[in-house]
Amino acid sequence: MKWDKRFPSIRGKVYYASCSQGPLSIDVINAIKRYQQSIIKSGNPWEEWMDEVYRASDLFADIIGAKHEEVCPHYSASSALISLLSAFKPTGRRKIVTTDLDYPTLGVTLLGARNNGFEVVVLKSRSGIIDVDQYQKAVDDKTLMLATFQVSALNGLRQDIRALSEICHSKGAFLLVDAYQGVGAVPIDVKKDQVDFLVAGTTKFLLGIPGAGFLYVKDELADRLEPSAVSWFSQKDPFLFGRDKMDYRLGARRFEMGTWSVVSMYAAAAGMAIIKELGVDRIWKHVERMRNHFVNTALSLGFEPYSPLEKTLGPTVSLHIGDRAHDIEIWLRQHKVITSARGPGLRFAHHFFNTKDDVEKALTMLRKALKYTR
Repeated sequence: MKWDKRFPSIRGKVYYASCSQGPLSIDVINAIKRYQQSIIKSGNPWEEWMDEVYRASDLFADIIGAKHEEVCPHYSASSALISLLSAFKPTGRRKIVTTDLDYPTLGVTLLGARNNGFEVVVLKSRSGIIDVDQYQKAVDDKTLMLATFQVSALNGLRQDIRALSEICHSKGAFLLVDAYQGVGAVPIDVKKDQVDFLVAGTTKFLLGIPGAGFLYVKDELADRLEPSAVSWFSQKDPFLFGRDKMDYRLGARRFEMGTWSVVSMYAAAAGMAIIKELGVDRIWKHVERMRNHFVNTALSLGFEPYSPLEKTLGPTVSLHIGDRAHDIEIWLRQHKVITSARGPGLRFAHHFFNTKDDVEKALTMLRKALKYTR
């Protein structure tokens, strides 16, 4: 299929920035227009808006293998994480384990949790890798949860989520997964992988826009937790004035906060509908083929990998560029190759629309960029 007909963002370009912002589709553009028209036509059609918000939430649940009532909408992965953490107190188990390969969504938020009395242990990567034995040593009987990535935003490393859940549960700890850098391109099944909590948003491989995030909470845990970072939509009757006690909604929706970015939820639903139409398993097979072709071609041309190629990767491959990585990103963008720099690496994120021609064009332009920007 000629995907550029459906995705204006990739027309005339080589698009490898889905790890940062997924390309804009006609579907999402039309969804945004529908939101605009709903205001022009009806003013404040809250029933219509709420239907679309929860349609997006249900689509996200379907993609990760969750029940609909186990997922709630948020503004971002960060807001979802903050609401979740507010349900825990630093009594008994107070240790939270994370890594230096995790996105600041986890790192910064968990540092804030230190101010509330939690002990936060940050595992240090070795040559861009966190080994399973590091988790086995760090997760103990004092651990509340392990909070870590499915796919690292820094170098594309993909972790074995089921192995991590087994480590956590053997010690009575929870597993929280940040799936933002994989969901939509990499399969995840929260039931088979025995995930307790999961956060993500739709800006990247789920093809949405900023302002839409989601929180998954395993159903047998949700009603036992009482978050304090809440607002009117976390209550059974959100429109009740003069409230004198909390009356949480059932399931994960007790973790909702205030009014959502409704336009972002319209966009999120449209983007995720494309992912569901294609199927994540099918997408992943294509992504793996294109990613492997990219790696083999890059190595044959002498590029240095920043991703740990000896380990399993997600959809993203990072090449080591050094302190010029951001400048090279800008040069490539000016020449219609869209990438994303993080640290010394330049990231190439593969999705269902990427082709072998994209690989050849991108790496040819990268060689020119390195030559002409010295």
